[in-house]
Amino acid sequence: MRRLDRYIIRQITGPFLFFVLVFTGVIWLTQSLRVIDTVVNNGQSAWVFAEFTALLLPMVLSVVLPISAFAATLYAYNRLVSDSELVVMIASGQSGFALVRPALIFGSAVMVLTYGLTLYAMPTAQREMRDRITEIRGDIAAAFIREGAFLSPMRGVTVYLREMGGPGEMFGVFVQDERDPEQSVTFTAERAILLRDEAGTRLVMFDGMAQGMETANHRALSVLRFDRLAYDLSEFSEDAGARARKPSELYLPRLLTITAEEGAPRPVGDFRAEAHEALAGPLWVLVLPMIGVAFVVTAGYRRQGFAARIVLAVAVGAGLRVAGFAAKSAVSSVAVLWPLMYLPVLAGCVLAAIMLGGVLRRRGRVEAAG
Repeated sequence: MRRLDRYIIRQITGPFLFFVLVFTGVIWLTQSLRVIDTVVNNGQSAWVFAEFTALLLPMVLSVVLPISAFAATLYAYNRLVSDSELVVMIASGQSGFALVRPALIFGSAVMVLTYGLTLYAMPTAQREMRDRITEIRGDIAAAFIREGAFLSPMRGVTVYLREMGGPGEMFGVFVQDERDPEQSVTFTAERAILLRDEAGTRLVMFDGMAQGMETANHRALSVLRFDRLAYDLSEFSEDAGARARKPSELYLPRLLTITAEEGAPRPVGDFRAEAHEALAGPLWVLVLPMIGVAFVVTAGYRRQGFAARIVLAVAVGAGLRVAGFAAKSAVSSVAVLWPLMYLPVLAGCVLAAIMLGGVLRRRGRVEAAG
C-alpha cells in the first residue's frame, strides 16, 4: 500500500471510530430499552440485561457501520480540501484514481466486516437472544422469588410476593389473573410453595381467598375461601425449540430456499427480503463513501467552503438508502421483486462513477494541454 493511501486511510479511520462509538451508543441505548420490560417483569439480574444488550450489538453495528463510513469519508475529504492538502496532491501529479483509492480500500475492508455481521453474527445473536427470552419467560420460579415487586410473567397476570421463607416457600402472595376476558380472578394467600413434577409447575397456596369478578357485570363478585389451592403455572412456560424462527434468526441459505409448501410461519417475501438485505446492506458501506468522495472532489477548491455540497451528499445518500428500505418493503409483499433491492445500490455506484469520471476527464484534458 502506498504512503499516500495509508495517510488518507488514517484520516478516515479516526473520525470513523468516533462516529461508530457515538452512533452505536445512541442506537444501542434505544434498542436496549426493548429488553428492559422482559428483564424487569421476569425478575432477572443486571447481568442478564447486559447479556441481552450485548447480543443487540451485531444488529446495531450493521446499521451504524455504513453511516459511520459515509460520515467519516465526508469529514476526512472535506478536511483534505479545506487544508489544501488535496490541491497539493493534485499539483504533485497524483491521478484522480489515486485520490479515490484510499476510500475504496477503506470501504472494502469495512464492507467485509459488515458481511460477517449480517451473514453470521446477526442471525446467531438474534437466535440466541430469542431463545434466552423464551427460556426466561419459561422460568416460573424467577417470576415468584422477587420480594416486594409487582411482576408480570405473562400478559394479563400480575404477581406480588411480600417475602421469601425457606426454599420454595413464600409469604404474602398476591396473584391477579385477567387472561379470561369474561372474568378476572384475584388470589391472595398467607403462604404458598412452588411445586414441580411430571404434571407441570403449580403454585400451591394456603389460607387464602379467591375473588372472581365478571367483566361484563362489575357487581357480580364471587368469593372463595380456601385452606389449600393449586394454581397451574405450566402454561406460562414456552418451548424454545418448538417456536417458529423469525427471518432475522435464519442464515442466508435457509432464507433463500424456504418455501410456503414447507409451512413457513411468515410470508415467503419476508424471508427473501431479509436474505437480500443481508446481501445488499453491506454494499452501502462501499457505495455511500464513494458518493461522499464524489461530491467533495468534484466541487473543486472553494474559499466559502463545501457546506452545500456536503448537505447535498447527505441528502442523496439518505434518499438512496430510504429507497432501499422501500424496496425491501415491496419484496416482503411480493418476493419476486427482490432485484429492486439492488437498484438503489446500483444507482449510487453509477452516480459516483459519473461524477468522478467527469473530474478525471477534465483533469486529463488540462494535463494534456499543459
